[in-house]
Amino acid sequence: MTEISESHNNDSTASVITDQERELAQNALTDFQKSAYSGCLSNLNKLEALRPKDLKVMHNKVVTEYYKSDLKKTELFRKSLNAICGQISTANTTEAVDDVERCVMRYNQAVLLFHTKQYDLALKVVNKLFTFVEPMEESLAHKVCLLLIKLHIVTNQPDAALSLLNYIESQFVSTDTSKITPTDKENAIKPIKEQKEKTDNVDAATDAFRIKLLKYKARIYLMTHQLKLCKKEWKALVASGTPVNVSSILLKGNLEYLRGNYRKAIKILNSISADGLEYKSSGESAAVLYYNNMACLHHAMGKPNLACFYLQKALQENKNAVESIQVKDADPFLSQPLYTLGGNKHYELMYSLGVSLLHARRAAQAFECFTESAQKLHNSPRLWLRMAECCIYSHKPTNEIDFNIHKRRKDLVQKVVGNGIYRKIILASALSKDTKYHTEGLSCAIPQPTLEFGMLCLKNALFLLPNDNNELNLPSTPMAGPQSVPMSLKPSHVLGGQHATQVSQATALEALNLKASVLAASAYISLCLGDNVVALEHAKALLGMSKLPGAYKMLGNLYAAESLILMNKINEAIEYLKPENIQDIDTFLPIPETLDKDKDKSEEPFVTPVRSWYPNSLPTGKAVLQYNLAVAYAIRGELDKSGETLKQVWISKGPNCDVPIHVIMLALYIELQLGNAHVSKSIIKQHCPQYQ
Repeated sequence: MTEISESHNNDSTASVITDQERELAQNALTDFQKSAYSGCLSNLNKLEALRPKDLKVMHNKVVTEYYKSDLKKTELFRKSLNAICGQISTANTTEAVDDVERCVMRYNQAVLLFHTKQYDLALKVVNKLFTFVEPMEESLAHKVCLLLIKLHIVTNQPDAALSLLNYIESQFVSTDTSKITPTDKENAIKPIKEQKEKTDNVDAATDAFRIKLLKYKARIYLMTHQLKLCKKEWKALVASGTPVNVSSILLKGNLEYLRGNYRKAIKILNSISADGLEYKSSGESAAVLYYNNMACLHHAMGKPNLACFYLQKALQENKNAVESIQVKDADPFLSQPLYTLGGNKHYELMYSLGVSLLHARRAAQAFECFTESAQKLHNSPRLWLRMAECCIYSHKPTNEIDFNIHKRRKDLVQKVVGNGIYRKIILASALSKDTKYHTEGLSCAIPQPTLEFGMLCLKNALFLLPNDNNELNLPSTPMAGPQSVPMSLKPSHVLGGQHATQVSQATALEALNLKASVLAASAYISLCLGDNVVALEHAKALLGMSKLPGAYKMLGNLYAAESLILMNKINEAIEYLKPENIQDIDTFLPIPETLDKDKDKSEEPFVTPVRSWYPNSLPTGKAVLQYNLAVAYAIRGELDKSGETLKQVWISKGPNCDVPIHVIMLALYIELQLGNAHVSKSIIKQHCPQYQ
């Protein structure tokens, strides 16, 4: 698909072609197909002398010179191609004919853009090409279709890719013999033997095209988590007699990974041979793919340290592969083959390593990995969120310790002074030792794991997310099935750009989960930095989302209430602290079963959080809300009401419900405010026996 297409057939040019010119063109084509590029160039030079203004000859000469350089002189080829296409655009022909004539050249431009990872621009070019797919020569049409599908996949538009693929299947992979191409009509007078050879070649090309479409369809179903449909396509792929290679092995392994069969996926990955893919010849390394996928599997199994080990191996293999084709002090666009220009996966692997390090509670090292990844992946809101999470972790690693009363009870009392009847117990002024501000005078723009820089990261993440919440809503129309073709997908219709296509339901859910995480983190850091107004805005934006997991609904209510309390708006805060405000503590929106209506229960992917979120039970979550409600009542001066609410929290304590140490501290405060010093002493004796 990524191979540069060429055309040496000049039959369609405007001027009359002589027999000598036709023979030179045919000889040039034969030499090119045999990789005899010197002979091909010799014939093209002779042809160019006879047809000095023929742009096709110029284009074919440029392509041949590029192949002769082993696809290394990419920058020179790009400039030459742009110059030729510019001449075509100024020709005195109609736009339609002009566009059809330069399809091969535009396709070559799109391939260059694809390999240099300029996907949006490549998509615009190929969308234009797709409007002329019917009059196009069939082999070129196949390449254009495959490139267009792959561009939709890499730009994370699986639904658009699936609709496009279904349409292409209905048009190109068909047993309808009534559809005869212009090429078939031209060959109608050829001898029977030649016609048979031509038919066999066409059938082989069509079969190869169909197999590639099957692989892409399976890949799309993986992206949209339609696992049963993916399994069906996989079986069709196996039944077609497709040879087992690295691509098919990874496809099967990915399917088992999403189904939760991690050990089976590892077994499949172990069948990859070390020499299955060579970086020098394909731009991909089998070793890098193997170690990266092994890291993903072990991370999903809750083994982040082992995942880090595999990712470090993948980074080393990637470095070795890249260095094996690099020429010292030379421009990659003049010294490296085209297919290796976008093959360096260093920054993507560094991001993955950062995620595993963060889950392994090594936030400082993770932050360094993310900082390095930001050099290339700075347009990813997910990266900025992960950097902010490193900052939050450095500030407060976990809140689970606050629910371990046995360990935290020593922090209730600061010290004891005096003896005998003059003995005094001095309570701690605060249970939290968190500091809100950094007084070093460093700029918050300097990458460092502080809350100030974390806030900057979250601003970047919010900026990169869609502003309009409607853009994240789930599509109301059902997904296109295997036989459905949207009316808008016609060859004469220009498909929209990256942001004007269908939104996958799975992609929309991922975007909703991401936005919820960013808003919750923004509200938390704003509170820590004392910016209560901004914290309230983020909390309200979080609660205003149409689809929100229970855990984030709980956080939104807590952050909104705390912001209002700090702004002395107690009555408004109390509305957010009602226990009935939360019904569950799910941390993400699962992909609904409607994506795959025929899915059996056995096909459900086994999803477990890599790290448990705390509180991990609904009663504990409601107890936290009730505790904060008691705090609000106490601040408002309703000590009796606060005490009653606090008693309910303490009574709810049990195997499935933990309460924070702050409950005891609030109880001490209430009793002291009510003048019940003896009750306060009994509470201290009960929970702090060392001070009896």
